[in-house]
Order: sequence, then C-alpha cells, then structure tokens
Amino acid sequence: MTKRPFLLNFKQEIPCIDPGQELEDIKYSDEFQLGVLPSGELTWSARSKKRPTSCSTSSRRIKSGYTQSGKWKPSRVVPARRDRRVGK
Repeated sequence: MTKRPFLLNFKQEIPCIDPGQELEDIKYSDEFQLGVLPSGELTWSARSKKRPTSCSTSSRRIKSGYTQSGKWKPSRVVPARRDRRVGK
C-alpha cells in the first residue's frame, strides 16, 4: 500500500484560459433565450450541466380555519406560477 493520495491517480492538467475573454464574446440569443458563445455552444448556470426548463405549478386553495392565536382566517387561492428551473 502506497502513501500516495488516491485522487492523484485521476489528476490531469487543464489548460489555462482567460475567463474575461470568454465572457466578452458571449452574445444573447432571442431564439434560445440564453447566452451563446462564438462557437455556437449555449451558456447557462455553472452549477448544472443541464439546460434550464420551464416549470409550472397549478393554483391551489388554502383551507380556512383558526390560527394558533385564535383568529379566524378565511380560505384563499394561491395563483399558478411559471418559472425557469435547472433541468429536471
């Protein structure tokens, strides 16, 4: 058994790029509604490898009842929402 750390077996050299240059070349695409690099690749959140998707939640009704302090709260409707989330 060697004392060499296990992760060093997978270590690779990565070429150094200038992030400032990459960000200046990004153009917004109305078709995809995302940033596009000159090479044609789409850019999105760095935290995910999936592109964003639209997600919708249906409207729902919250029941009426008494609160912990004893006040009466009538029922109400929470409206539907539509937002963009990282791919599901």
